[in-house]
Amino acid sequence: MLITDAQFKASLAVIRSLGKRNIRITAGSEIKSALGLFSKYCKKKIIYPNPRTNTAQFLKYIQNIVKKEDFDCIIPFHTYTTFLLYKYKDMFIDYTKIPPPDFNIFIKAYDKKRLLKIASTNNIYCPKTYFSDDINELKTQIKQYPIIIKPSIRHGVQIAKCKNSKELKENYTKMNDRYGPCIVQEYIPNGDELGVYTLFDYNSNPIALTVQKRVRTITNDGGISTYRVTVKNQNLVNISFKLLKKLKWSGVAMIEFRIDKRDGIPKLMEINPRFWGSLQLSIFSGVDFPYLLYNLIINKDIPSSLYFKDGVQCRWLVGDITSFFKCPNKIMTIGSYLKPNLNFDVISLKDTIPGLVSIFSPIRHSYDDEQREEEIETKNVLKNENLTNIS
Repeated sequence: MLITDAQFKASLAVIRSLGKRNIRITAGSEIKSALGLFSKYCKKKIIYPNPRTNTAQFLKYIQNIVKKEDFDCIIPFHTYTTFLLYKYKDMFIDYTKIPPPDFNIFIKAYDKKRLLKIASTNNIYCPKTYFSDDINELKTQIKQYPIIIKPSIRHGVQIAKCKNSKELKENYTKMNDRYGPCIVQEYIPNGDELGVYTLFDYNSNPIALTVQKRVRTITNDGGISTYRVTVKNQNLVNISFKLLKKLKWSGVAMIEFRIDKRDGIPKLMEINPRFWGSLQLSIFSGVDFPYLLYNLIINKDIPSSLYFKDGVQCRWLVGDITSFFKCPNKIMTIGSYLKPNLNFDVISLKDTIPGLVSIFSPIRHSYDDEQREEEIETKNVLKNENLTNIS
């Protein structure tokens, strides 16, 4: 088994899950201090070219690795790495397996513009979305502010919130120059953020499920979750399954919703077509997604079970401490931060070193480096280069 993007919490969760089952794990990253590389379950480490800044070199490196060694499959974690491995799957199919779905299905979730059009035509509530690429037409169409601008084909970047048409024009131009095509949406006041986390088989039938509610995020405005809890919400499950079946989905997916506090209706925000950062919570709740996906990839029969434990909590400790120091009302909220919790994303008494690494390593790269990589990544996607001729 080859695990890429070992710097992410989700990759560490997979390394631990499969390593405990005596599945031999090779983990890789472009970052030498990646958490997963320090897990005792990681049997071999590789450092590869940065897939966002050196796309062709990355693909060639991975191809050479899987030619030389016998891997059941490759599991990617960064959204862009996933995009690359799915798009250029033909480079690897003679040597190993790539998880489902096929690229033509994957791109429908990856591209928010395509996804929202599919959702809206199937009567799934979404934020009101403006698809025009003409700023003057947008200014005419939009009657109510604030609105949000977000890249259509980029996940996990900052969005622009605009209070008036002047800010719309300024930010729309900047966002398009940096990230390419963008979508403009109404702002949804936050009445809770929930996600449906699932695995579908090759016939688009659900195999496994959890639902999580965000309790805290790394900043007051949102971003990465630092503390969450599993909850039951059959309505969101029904909506998610309906959408994924329309997409003919297979593999793992996280469907993100924001409850609109104005009307209480859950609005679809996006689909993350890969393993999610809070994967360890799903495992703690009784659903071993990594092992289930592994069995699906190697064509082992998997009985469907949509049961998970309700009320299980999990915390990303370093991120939660950061969240506390960014919180404006520390005295009022300190009690909630001090509530005991024994479930952690990274810290484990059975695999201690990744937890220590997470404390002494920076939470993220410098802002300038990350922004530069995001711009290069988006430009690489938009170029749609034919990299399969690498030899």
